[in-house]
Parts: sequence; C-alpha cells; structure tokens
Amino acid sequence: MNDSAEALATQSIAFALHRATVLVDRAADIHLRSRHGISYSLFSVLLIIGAHDRLTQREVADMLGVSRASITQRVAELTKRRLVHAQPHPTDARAVSLSLTTAGVELFENAWRDLETSDDDIEVGVNVPILLRELQILAMNAEASIRKTQEKGER
Repeated sequence: MNDSAEALATQSIAFALHRATVLVDRAADIHLRSRHGISYSLFSVLLIIGAHDRLTQREVADMLGVSRASITQRVAELTKRRLVHAQPHPTDARAVSLSLTTAGVELFENAWRDLETSDDDIEVGVNVPILLRELQILAMNAEASIRKTQEKGER
C-alpha cells in the first residue's frame, strides 16, 4: 500500500465512518434477519415511521438519505408483509402517507429492544453519548457543506 492510500485508510473521516457504518449495519442485518425475519434496510424504514408517524415516502427517503425509488421498493415490501399502511396523503394527491400497522408496531418494538441489547458487544470501549454528539455535529457540518456547494451550482 502506498503512503497516500494508507493515509486515506487510517486518517480519513469519510472512510472510517463508511467502514464502521458498513460493519455495524451488517451486524444489525444479520441479527435482525436471524431473530426477526427482517433486513436492516427494511427495519430502518420501520424505525423512521415509528418515530415520526404519518410521514410521506419522500420524507422517509430524505431522512434515510436514499432514493425515492429505493423507498418505494421498501414500502411495497413492508406493505405486502402488512407491517406498513400506505394511504393517499390528505393534502397532497401526489404523496403517500405512511404509518405502522399493529403488526408493524409489534415487530418494530420487539426488534428494537432486541437490537439494543445485542449492540452491547459492538459498543465495548466506546463512549456512546460522546460519539452520538460528535456524529450529530459532523452530520450538521456535512449538511451545511452540501448546501454551500449546491448554492455555488456545483454538484
């Protein structure tokens, strides 16, 4: 490995966060699939809807940082499994309003509790409150940087 590649791998915030995210997501996915029969990507939709009932598909996509096409596929699967109820938005004919069904609430709550207790080994040696605070700051800074770049007309 050359010096610049090694520096990227060991000192880049973006790379370190990406690697940690991939591994934590993979661990959560394995756990959720084996214990609750749901992928982490589907569970993340339940999590957002459970925390903010009556969101539109676009709002869920924005909160998860994924495309509307991706959310459409996930919502279709969750609706098919009767975990999410999708209905026309009351004021926007183009939008779909999402809520958890009774089965969705039950799965979300059980899986969330179970996932929280299973994360203990991942969090060993990590000061979670400080990490969460620092990640929130980093996210706010990234959002500001994105807005600034977009205002300049760059993409």
